[in-house]
Amino acid sequence: MRTLAFAAVLCLALAASACTKSDEQKAANDTNAAANDMRTSGAQLGNEMKEGAQAVGNDVKDSVQDAGAQVKAVAHDPDVQKAGEEVKSALKDLGASVKKAAKESKERRDAGNTAGNQAG
Repeated sequence: MRTLAFAAVLCLALAASACTKSDEQKAANDTNAAANDMRTSGAQLGNEMKEGAQAVGNDVKDSVQDAGAQVKAVAHDPDVQKAGEEVKSALKDLGASVKKAAKESKERRDAGNTAGNQAG
């Protein structure tokens, strides 16, 4: 953008100084060349950014697919499934033990209350 502005100012300065027709033509040609260079550079930059973004997107997509495949493989691993079943069974046993302990505690508390009421 600076090049284009500089070229435009240069062209105006040359025109204002009453230069020759060939000088004016050269300045106009230089201005057009600078503008074309700016357009080409902008287009190249845009294309490079687009290609870079697509490459990053593809890398992310591949990484997500790889991670998904690894998670799926782990989830279907027989050892992992066996461990999951063991954890499930242990939690079920723990729940039964807690329930039994709570019931026994309640029975002892009720027995203590009954004995205390009879003594009083």
